[in-house]
Amino acid sequence: MKNFYSFLGAILIAGSVFAQGIALDNLKPAKKNPNNAILTTVKSPSYITLRQAVDCSTSDAFYCEDFEGNDIVAPALPSDMSTISEESNYFVPAPGATSVQVGQGVQVSGFFTGNASDANVGGFLPVEEHTQFAMTNDDSCMPANSAPNENNNCDLSFERLILPTLDFTGQAGMWLLFEYYEDGNYGGGDSKVELTTDGNNWIEIGGPLEKAEAWQTAAFDLSAYEGEETVTIRITWSDGNSWASGFAIDDIVINPLPDYAINLIEIEQAFPSTYFGRTSYQQVPLSQASATAYNFIGALKNLGLNALDSARLHASITSEGFSTTSFGINTLSLAQDTFFCNDVWTPTSAGTYTADIYGASDNNISTATESVTFTVSETEYARDAAGTTSDYTGGSYINDQGDEQRGNIFDIYADETLYAIKVRIHPATSPNTRAKAILNTVDPTSGDVSYLTETGLKDVGASADVDGWYNFVFDTPIPVTAGEVLLPTIYSDFNGLDTLVIANNGASDIGETLLQDISGTNGDAGEWYYTSATAMVRLSFDPNVVGINEFKAGNINIYPNPSNGSFNLDINRTESSDLELTIQNTLGQIVYSETLSNVSKLQKQINLSNLEAGIYTVTITDESKLSSSQKVIIQ
Repeated sequence: MKNFYSFLGAILIAGSVFAQGIALDNLKPAKKNPNNAILTTVKSPSYITLRQAVDCSTSDAFYCEDFEGNDIVAPALPSDMSTISEESNYFVPAPGATSVQVGQGVQVSGFFTGNASDANVGGFLPVEEHTQFAMTNDDSCMPANSAPNENNNCDLSFERLILPTLDFTGQAGMWLLFEYYEDGNYGGGDSKVELTTDGNNWIEIGGPLEKAEAWQTAAFDLSAYEGEETVTIRITWSDGNSWASGFAIDDIVINPLPDYAINLIEIEQAFPSTYFGRTSYQQVPLSQASATAYNFIGALKNLGLNALDSARLHASITSEGFSTTSFGINTLSLAQDTFFCNDVWTPTSAGTYTADIYGASDNNISTATESVTFTVSETEYARDAAGTTSDYTGGSYINDQGDEQRGNIFDIYADETLYAIKVRIHPATSPNTRAKAILNTVDPTSGDVSYLTETGLKDVGASADVDGWYNFVFDTPIPVTAGEVLLPTIYSDFNGLDTLVIANNGASDIGETLLQDISGTNGDAGEWYYTSATAMVRLSFDPNVVGINEFKAGNINIYPNPSNGSFNLDINRTESSDLELTIQNTLGQIVYSETLSNVSKLQKQINLSNLEAGIYTVTITDESKLSSSQKVIIQ
């Protein structure tokens, strides 16, 4: 455990810590690709424990709706609620569907119920942290049960969720509270809260609601309507006549505010970043994680009438005997603050760790405990949330409209050697697709992206190999330096026939996952955009990483390995062609090369016993410039 202030002082030498890095406002959101909506997804557990902030089955509130219970079967709303939409043919995928499939939707009238997977089935509404809730969603909408279109899926310009009419006779001090998710991406739109006491004249009591890529709590004072016999409240969301994302709402409560109440809005484990100020990774190599430290952060909101005395955030990793708290902050009624724990944690061994986090104040109240899980790996660096066992939750078409490269930004905290870029190829990739990995660097101050190096083109679409992880191994390992910011991407050019689809898992904040529109299909040629869908593109510091075998698995074999320098090379191919054989050391110097003419089957002994012990790379390249590389260890 380190003291946060000594840690802060050390980092300040190089830059800022947990403060805004570059100005990200210059980055633009990527245009939506309607093909992404039809990609089949795989269920994957969330790294943040799902929570139900309100349990209406045990609540004594005047009015309470959490959209749970056996009487609410998705996508139906509670029987005492109603909804209105401008879209007369509003169909959405059936609850539990893994993609938007034409003709297989169910009809709704506006708002409908579902869970986080149902919300993000279209790929652009990454709602997390709640069980079942109500939503309206441009990206899961199929007008008339037909295919989504590129402009405006459905007419969701005025979606209304209408609560039952309530009698406030004899009631005093009423407040309306609910949790909502509205990120405002892809065209935005606005939400507001309205009220009527006569059924005709609607009064706006709040709006537009603030937007964020997280669940938030809204609170509105209803005391002005004490004694009214017919109070009807509605929540209205508009897609702004654009293909926006959507709006979700949960845990609606009407009741007097308690004297003291506190709510934990969101939590994260974070590293300092010279680029972002702070950022989160789901999997970090021990060499990198041990050179910095994890801090635990959360947002607390006061939902009581009185100020909270010394509200604090508490975090602990039980398995490591680590615990910490933040400074106490006196938090005014309905105010929200972000809390940083005082002590940071530096891992000393690889493993998967769980941090338990909760909020509390000196008023003897506390929140429920939430947990965040993350992995310290041996050699793999990942921003996506798939971890070591989970699968993709969606995918992104890369080159169906033009040339594109896409990947994630990584901070380098310790000098290291990079051997490969690892990517999860989605099974929707067409059979003859070729791709390559590109390593870019990012200027931490300006955000300018610069090309560093790349791998050769690889055959990633062969039917025998689709639907798996692939390593794009560099011919020469790349030394990386502490303080660098890297952007590994996967590139595939547009030929009108072959399509690359990269798998996604998780949601990225602005700037963490980037794509370059090289052809200028949706903007200026070469412009960079951000996307909230986290590409499953990783860095590998594994010296024994095995690359893509473009000649099909089993067709090339090197044995014995390790060896004393004398080993056998077996090639078994279905067709003959000239092959180029090269062997390089770790500095990229060619120590052996040979042209193999008209090869289909070959057994060849190679003797490198005159070379120093170490790791060497054997590369075979065919006439179409596809290559296969394998490591050979000489002892």
